[in-house]
Amino acid sequence: MRESNRYLAISVTSEGDIPRRDLVNEILFCAATLLGDAGNSEMGIRLLSFEENKGIIRCRMDKVWETRAVLAIVTTIKGMRTRIKVLGVSGTVRGATEKYLLTQDINEPEPEIKRTQRIKECKMIIDVGTISGEVVNRNTNEIDLLSEDPHSLEILNRSNTRYFGITVFDIKDKEIDV
Repeated sequence: MRESNRYLAISVTSEGDIPRRDLVNEILFCAATLLGDAGNSEMGIRLLSFEENKGIIRCRMDKVWETRAVLAIVTTIKGMRTRIKVLGVSGTVRGATEKYLLTQDINEPEPEIKRTQRIKECKMIIDVGTISGEVVNRNTNEIDLLSEDPHSLEILNRSNTRYFGITVFDIKDKEIDV
């Protein structure tokens, strides 16, 4: 008897274009790191298709949660920050494609916004206090902020980072001046 499989529809958000080979290599590396070689082979992970930052991953039926965990720990590919979101799980490739890849996800928290002006500076009030500074990099889903505040600069220096990374989830329901 053959094993039952499940098909995960995924969406990849990254700072740049991700080639299929690099995505596969990073997923398999994270699987081996998280579960070891034996666990990696038991999962049966395979990227079946990947176009326009969406794809389908096959895994064994009883390893869906382990596969989701592996996809959650993929954070960078070739030095570019990356996030893999599981859009849904199906029992067939056709079901995954029709339900999750061909339809627009109405619950998508990160809508594409067309802007006519570039943001140069940003001031955001959060629970800890106010963070203000110059916007260094702006992606659809996140902003890298170079702080002007001496206290914030001290925190950045201690953590060996250069910028504050602000995502759409940080900005939601917060006060922001642009």
